[in-house]
Amino acid sequence: MKIDKKVAADSLRAEARRLKDEEPANAAWEQKIEELSRLCEAGVSKTHIAFLGTAILAKTVDSDADLFAIKPEHADGNLRAFSARTLCHSVLVPLSAELGFSLGVTGREPLNNQPYFRMTRLDDGTPVHAGGRVAFDYMVQLVRELDATHDSGEARSALRAFVKVRSGYQPRYVDHDGGHLVESAALADLISRFVRDDSERGKRAQAVVAGLVDVFAGPDRVESGRINDPSRRHPGDVCVRAASGEGAWEKAIEVRDKPVSSSDVFVFGKKCIDMGVREAAVAMFSERQQLIDEQALQRWAGEFGIGLTLFYGWTAFVEQALFWSELPKPVAAGRAATHIHERLVAVEASSRGVELWNTLIKQG
Repeated sequence: MKIDKKVAADSLRAEARRLKDEEPANAAWEQKIEELSRLCEAGVSKTHIAFLGTAILAKTVDSDADLFAIKPEHADGNLRAFSARTLCHSVLVPLSAELGFSLGVTGREPLNNQPYFRMTRLDDGTPVHAGGRVAFDYMVQLVRELDATHDSGEARSALRAFVKVRSGYQPRYVDHDGGHLVESAALADLISRFVRDDSERGKRAQAVVAGLVDVFAGPDRVESGRINDPSRRHPGDVCVRAASGEGAWEKAIEVRDKPVSSSDVFVFGKKCIDMGVREAAVAMFSERQQLIDEQALQRWAGEFGIGLTLFYGWTAFVEQALFWSELPKPVAAGRAATHIHERLVAVEASSRGVELWNTLIKQG
């Protein structure tokens, strides 16, 4: 028997949707799956959870499936045998990640673990670790009960119960340090809307970049001068001092919300070279920005032994800043929102601009 993967995936998604619509699951199966979860938590193996989920899913797709004949190559003449390992790996594992429920184990192939790797049938007497024996025996009892039914409705209800119970075991991290709460995926769009509303002669873009750099380098190491500051003290609009604290510049970033030419990059790069900055970046945020001959610029930078990075648009810059932060991305996004507020005040952005930023963040 070949379990149709698409049908299996559609069935699993359908039961997850029913849960969201608050359609009740089978209370008896909820209790059974909760008990198995408890036994697995207390034992040495949680793979039995993944196996039960696979068996329920198979029964949902085809009520005639033999839930004990899990390896067709060892089930000669049994037309009801199916590959549990394939169904688990191809459907249950990826959809558990997508839909947000835990299988107990984190690998891509749970049934490649013992005892399932060695067994030819579920009830073939393959040795089971003593610490997981109670959970295994209980799981087999549930599979035997499920195998005896040919009621597709009960199988679907059991699958819904499985998703419901195991969703409660899926870690979901919520962090709040008193600052702003904003989804990392939405941050770049909020920033783009904010800067597009009013450039304030570049103040908003520079403050945003400085706030984002604060997230991974720390405000104590990040310096950002006033807009159009002619001072020769800073090699770029936003600069990062070396972590050693010896005063050397580690990175310099030129921030432009107007179109940038190759000549502009050469001039900025030359300034970095003269001031001993080995890592330079140009962040370009104009919607009218054209692609620059990056290969030529990289060859030029290589001749002087410096690194040169070009950022086109807010998405790329935001993603890099959040990724290199030592904080988890959701926390880093909230911290960035706070730092951007502080930088807007520091560059003397308009009160309307500061208010707008706070409003956008609250709206999320």
